[in-house]
Amino acid sequence: MPITDELGRRAASRLESPALANLPNFRADGITFENWLTWLGERQPFLGEAEHLHDRALFAELSEKIAIEVAASQLTAEESGYPLWLGEFVDLLHWSQSHVITLNYDNIVETTLDKSPRSDGDSVVRSADIVTGFPNGRGLMFGSGSYFEERGTLALHKLHGSIDWFSVPGDRTGATLERIPPNETRGTAAHRATIGGREAFIVPPTSTKGTYFDNPKTRFTWQQARDGLREAERVVLIGYSLPLTDTALARLLSMTIAGGQQEVVVVNPDADAVASRLGALGVEPGRVTTMSGSGCVGDFVDAEVDSATKELIRYLATQAESSPLSPVAVGWGYAGWGAITDASFDARVGSLRLTVDRVDLPLAAISDPASAADGPNARHTVTLGALFRYGVPTEIVAQIGDREWRVCTRATPDAAEEEGWVLLRPAGHQPDRRP
Repeated sequence: MPITDELGRRAASRLESPALANLPNFRADGITFENWLTWLGERQPFLGEAEHLHDRALFAELSEKIAIEVAASQLTAEESGYPLWLGEFVDLLHWSQSHVITLNYDNIVETTLDKSPRSDGDSVVRSADIVTGFPNGRGLMFGSGSYFEERGTLALHKLHGSIDWFSVPGDRTGATLERIPPNETRGTAAHRATIGGREAFIVPPTSTKGTYFDNPKTRFTWQQARDGLREAERVVLIGYSLPLTDTALARLLSMTIAGGQQEVVVVNPDADAVASRLGALGVEPGRVTTMSGSGCVGDFVDAEVDSATKELIRYLATQAESSPLSPVAVGWGYAGWGAITDASFDARVGSLRLTVDRVDLPLAAISDPASAADGPNARHTVTLGALFRYGVPTEIVAQIGDREWRVCTRATPDAAEEEGWVLLRPAGHQPDRRP
């Protein structure tokens, strides 16, 4: 996905306007795309009325092209295949019920969730359940007066709008703002008819964005982001350079974390520069840790999976001592579970490998080793004590078909038939889904 200046170049290349002849060479140490858009969006005192209206028209056209270019870039990313860590990252966000604050217009997180839905132990979680400011799926299903029901999952605060948000231009009430994701079963004509006279609602990357924040749904999203930052024990800045010219977000961070106690983690190719700008906002250097380099995001996810794995193994080791006969199943819950048909322990690296042939069975179809069930359809699994008989592992890997998943968390049994089971959940997309 392109960063801001590259996005500007790509969006501008789609213009059908003579303005292309005067297009600046966007770069960080010169005129940035944000600078240029700000010039176009604000009235300049030296311009006549006709010149100002021409700038505004170009600004509006560019806003439309930005949405088109982001959608095209996302499609290219999907076709080439998302990195494996993305599915693990979304799982970590879901399991930890994190507040996720983003300035991006794409809906990669939402698409990732819909391609391989998660469960909150009650029902399936989809993208409609995570986006702040809109009715969620469970609220609509049960006819809640507010069309919102609390879910045990992440909250996604999209501060600058999204390519699948649409509103009537000039609407400051929020009455026409709706989230309308594309649907594979709905053709282009039907999608346009669904959108109606609305246009994509995105906040262009300008230094001043005041009129966009008149919308109550946008304000609500920012207020939820503020509350999430205040309540957080740890704030992670991933890929955000923290330009102090972004006055709204700079002030939000200054109000919520500058005088707080949160641990702050910077994940950025140039993490030291971001840490320096945090210092300018009043965040003490001792609270800040950094992860840098071109692969910093993948490295961060690896570290988070390792941390979650250690926590899971501590729990399992304790349970193996107190309840060694507890049967173990592996799966994603909403799609079903699988029996462990084989297990091996590599003491050299501390790796516990679980072989699972399928993960689409109801738990009632899996038998623990003590069960008398037998026959061609009987699927026996192993006990927790049997898994830990060779020692305590440092990692758990589930092999399902020809793919492997790291196991770093578990589901909490909540139904009567699940009592006594240990339910392990692999991190990442379920089988037969695109990574």
